[in-house]
Amino acid sequence: LSLRHLCGYKRGRPEGRGGIKDEKVLPDVALNGLNGNEQDAVDLHRLIAEAMESISFPATVADPQTEDCPLIGVSPDFVALTQFPTKSILGRNCRFLNKGCYLSPSHLRDIRSCVETGKHFAGVLANQRADGTHFLNLVEMRGLKIGKYASSGEDKWLVIAVQGDVSNQESSELHLKQLERLEVLSKVIAEALTVNGTIVATRGMAPSPDEPSTESCVDCIEPFLDPIWIPDEAQEEARGRHLL
Repeated sequence: LSLRHLCGYKRGRPEGRGGIKDEKVLPDVALNGLNGNEQDAVDLHRLIAEAMESISFPATVADPQTEDCPLIGVSPDFVALTQFPTKSILGRNCRFLNKGCYLSPSHLRDIRSCVETGKHFAGVLANQRADGTHFLNLVEMRGLKIGKYASSGEDKWLVIAVQGDVSNQESSELHLKQLERLEVLSKVIAEALTVNGTIVATRGMAPSPDEPSTESCVDCIEPFLDPIWIPDEAQEEARGRHLL
């Protein structure tokens, strides 16, 4: 199918597994710091959003352990690629880029698998910019474990993604560069979780004005010194071939 046919798709699609459900916009995420007995903790979403400002290629970070997997950080080049301002992106699921565009059942299944398990996803998706123009987006997504919840010991992980407009080029030309960019992102995130060379406690979400901080930081995260990619056999095999 051509880009023209992939977008402007008007046939009825059921919500859920067979198609894209209606966009759900989450409330604005509070980005204020913590106080009281949690003053040593910082807001993870704010930390990531600020770190992404230094990235020089289209990239996003989403939180799959928050309802509807909202984007919590985007790079300036992603903003330029999609033409959506950062303020209108953060806190939303990335499906707004697929509005009016066809998404194959196999891509939908694989994206859901990535969001649920961290399994690597790579595919070319038809997307729509803020001005209504369409483009083909090469998307690479993978889960990255960044630490553990202090209270439960459960892993805290994020969905890291890089993008690229391949409307006028072969996706294979960009694929290996995308894998390298994922590594760059993991290092930037690792540095963001370190303050003055010391690993700090990181809270998943900053409290809202209606929910003042409590005496114990029950949702604080103990970051890993080196974030860990969620294993994916296909990804590791491709990386091995590249290194040979």
